[in-house]
Amino acid sequence: MSTTVTSTQSEIRPSAAYKLRATAKWVEKPFWKRNPFEHLAAIDLASKKCYEVQPKNPNAPPAHNVWWERLWLSLAIPPPLIFHALWYYFVPETNYYHTWHPGAAYAFYAISFLIYTIVMVKHIHYYMDYYGTFDEDKRPRDYVPDMLVTRLVLSVVVYMLARTGGGLLLGGYNRNESPSLGHTISWFVLIKIAGWLIALDFFFYCYHRACHMVPFLWKVHSLHHCTKHPTPIQSILAGDIQEVIEVFLVPLAASLVVPLTTHEFWIAQCILIYIEATGHSGIRAYWPHCILNEVLQPFGMELCIEDHDLHHRLGKSGMNYGKQTRIFDRIFGTISERVECVQK
Repeated sequence: MSTTVTSTQSEIRPSAAYKLRATAKWVEKPFWKRNPFEHLAAIDLASKKCYEVQPKNPNAPPAHNVWWERLWLSLAIPPPLIFHALWYYFVPETNYYHTWHPGAAYAFYAISFLIYTIVMVKHIHYYMDYYGTFDEDKRPRDYVPDMLVTRLVLSVVVYMLARTGGGLLLGGYNRNESPSLGHTISWFVLIKIAGWLIALDFFFYCYHRACHMVPFLWKVHSLHHCTKHPTPIQSILAGDIQEVIEVFLVPLAASLVVPLTTHEFWIAQCILIYIEATGHSGIRAYWPHCILNEVLQPFGMELCIEDHDLHHRLGKSGMNYGKQTRIFDRIFGTISERVECVQK
């Protein structure tokens, strides 16, 4: 199937009517007047252009080269694993600090995850500015409201600490083993991670669709839908119950289906947050999944950024419930037709 992208004049359904913006005066504060939470939330501020209505772009969204993203990920994800392996190689086995206590490994990978996330967000911001964003001629990206700044930062902290700890626990961290391809990291690691992501997408799809159909669950999930035009870190914005389900239970279920080692889980969680963040960026380009695209494209089950962007614009009425694939949306008939990215 060709990756030529054409535009369409189709409109999203009326149920996606826009709401008034929530107050976001914190972004207008001078640097020295922002509180610590506002400084941390500012990491997710893209260029000013992304928050202003832009002239309608008459050109179809370009097809972004997925191989550039694969190259970026191959450079951004391995450094902590390489550092860990080099430590075990160069520090003598007789040295007390040769092996890493689980607490030390936890701290190291949590800090590494934070650094990776900041670099990733800046990478995404660059393309938000370069390509523009979907629907930008009607409404630009949304700022995080004043009342949710603290909530967002705390959600990020919980996400990073929980995912790092989950990787160590679910992967069965062994302090005597350093990262090693063919040993603690399978030669078929990308196939394993692809399977893990599909399993995760199944459990997420079931939970996510229920959230849009069951009133009680929608009340839990609606905080995440406070924006119809989100930015990367807003992908993590959620209430307490949703955090427990998405951060803990869904990955646990996927790991029971496709077990990963600690070091494989590190790679998987970096790819996972990358997909989550790009999916909430609204980058106006045909930007496919970095692992699953070629496998799913022939079946019309591939995912691109516009799919989840439309999900937020549609709000409670739903559609496009998957966040790694469109496998289950295709099977159960919950796909929303793309407005700007149409493959032919």
